Amino acid sequence: MFILDIETLGIESDCAILSVALIHFEPANQPTYKDLLDEACFVKLNAKDQVDRLDRTVCQDTLEWWKKIHPYIRQVSFDPSPDDLLAEDGISILKKYIAKYPDSDKKTFWTRGSLDQMAMDSLCVKLDIKPLAGYNMYRDVRTAIDCFSGSTNGYCTVDHPTFQRAEVIKHHPVHDCALDAMMLMYWKEN
Repeated sequence: MFILDIETLGIESDCAILSVALIHFEPANQPTYKDLLDEACFVKLNAKDQVDRLDRTVCQDTLEWWKKIHPYIRQVSFDPSPDDLLAEDGISILKKYIAKYPDSDKKTFWTRGSLDQMAMDSLCVKLDIKPLAGYNMYRDVRTAIDCFSGSTNGYCTVDHPTFQRAEVIKHHPVHDCALDAMMLMYWKEN
């Protein structure tokens, strides 16, 4: 299985994507939170290039939201850096990561909601690149967690002896992926 999280400049499928995290995990291997963090692939993309060259959109409300986020998280995903990758280069890195795993084209891709899949697929189409996964390979984390745990908000308690909720850095795409994977594997009924 894979779990994907993106940070964006909007909530539409054609929005600029700031960063992408992707983690491969196998529930049978019982990974820890640290294992998941160590396994992650992370790319930070050049949002200005996406807007200027690829006509990706920016939502003013989302820009305002980013101004209220902790400076560390803004640095991770939002603040421009000379190391930011062109979208096609970032996607190439993600595809190489995916290709490391046998039968990767048959593995489920988990996301929190539908925006991540729609925005990534839309960006790939704009670049004339095959998407990361087939459309039917995506599943929604929130729905699964609510069904399994009895939650109504897409979150649940993680029942794992080494997991510490305080270690999760909210809105950091790698941490968001790892938390969702932990909840999928080690959910506790609410």
